[in-house]
Amino acid sequence: MPIVTTIEGRIAQVAIDRPEKRNTLSSELCKDLAREFLELNDDTRVRSIVLCGHNNVFCAGLDIEEQLAENTPIFNEFQKVIDALDALSKPVVAAVSGPAVSQGAAMLYHCDLVFAGEHALFSMPGLALGQTPRYGVSLLAVKSGGYKLAAQKLLLSEPISAAEAVAMGLVNHIVEDDKVMTVAGAAALRLASLPPEAMAATKRLLKAAYMSGLSEQRKLEEEAASHLEGSAESKEAFSAFMEKRQPKFAE
Repeated sequence: MPIVTTIEGRIAQVAIDRPEKRNTLSSELCKDLAREFLELNDDTRVRSIVLCGHNNVFCAGLDIEEQLAENTPIFNEFQKVIDALDALSKPVVAAVSGPAVSQGAAMLYHCDLVFAGEHALFSMPGLALGQTPRYGVSLLAVKSGGYKLAAQKLLLSEPISAAEAVAMGLVNHIVEDDKVMTVAGAAALRLASLPPEAMAATKRLLKAAYMSGLSEQRKLEEEAASHLEGSAESKEAFSAFMEKRQPKFAE
């Protein structure tokens, strides 16, 4: 199963396991992941959740082939993953080893704590692919790291090192690569040991402050995405990426 969930004590671990596709998410995997989050939120055994990727990749975004398909549901299905993450009353700890790209990086803005290995790599290259930020990233990136750093990384479509991810507010701490799961597990254990009702209430308050203005910003994001979807520019940008060549945009 590409989504592997295990429960040990009060902690659930949700792992993306699709090595042949670098842990990219298909529409079906998005459905599975969103469903898993909601089921764990209702599971009285569970008090905290660790989200990770197997095979030294966190998540390389959404399935490329599905993104290129006509009338693809994949972007809406991934929005349901984000909605499920935001609906969780239980704390979510992300453990990042290897790449977290595009939507894989976007998920981290919706987790509560994020620990990354020293060689973890992050990227939000949407603009270079003819896409605009979605899933609240245009708001949360600015809130978390300030406008200048968000602009640098999103407008230039630059790779983001683990240290830069901390500066951007995407990651809490960098740890040695082989200790990522141990450190994330220890944080999840601590979270699971604290008063659950107070935990849920405190998380709700923090999220309300963090996500203030999110619904309005998401409307702007969807307007921008709809305007560019299927345009000649976005098709050329994506084709150039797939063909590993320089894009040729109309004057």
